[in-house]
Amino acid sequence: MENITSENNLNLKKVKARFVLNQGTFLGLTIAVVYYLTHLTGLMDSFIHNLLTWIIYAGFIHVAMVRYRDRFQDGILSYGQGVWIGTRMGIFAGIIVGAYLFFYLKVINPEYLNELLEQMQEAYLEMGFKEDEVEQMSEVFSLSVNPVVFIISGCLTTGFSALIFSLIIAIFQRRKGDSFVEAMKDVE
Repeated sequence: MENITSENNLNLKKVKARFVLNQGTFLGLTIAVVYYLTHLTGLMDSFIHNLLTWIIYAGFIHVAMVRYRDRFQDGILSYGQGVWIGTRMGIFAGIIVGAYLFFYLKVINPEYLNELLEQMQEAYLEMGFKEDEVEQMSEVFSLSVNPVVFIISGCLTTGFSALIFSLIIAIFQRRKGDSFVEAMKDVE
């Protein structure tokens, strides 16, 4: 009997992990689509882009917490569980976003990096840096453009953003169980 219970617990953990992975994947794909559309429309560095990504983070994390709470936790979700769900979703999404950004900058629009590099050089020259210092910074910048850096930075930035949203959303989504019912489970 105990063996069957431990097997069921293991299966439930796998299902929960798969749920969070799927939600993170959908979050990452949606963010990548928004990035692509804002690149196409020229709104990448605008408030509209930021607003869209904030709405996506908040929406996906909120819905995932509610579904997780109702499907797997019998309507009970602690603050820590909520934060952990949203943060893991953000890390999984970050892998996809990092891969998309690398693909975008290497295949779809490789000139975008050159434009960014030129803007960076002009800004540093206007700030009073010498040309040789700006050239050194440009070399370091061009070395940092590789897939591993994009995926790691995507995981970190998207994970951090998801953490911030999760900290806020989990306050409203947490539910405590009835303490009497919980105590009676131990008695039976």
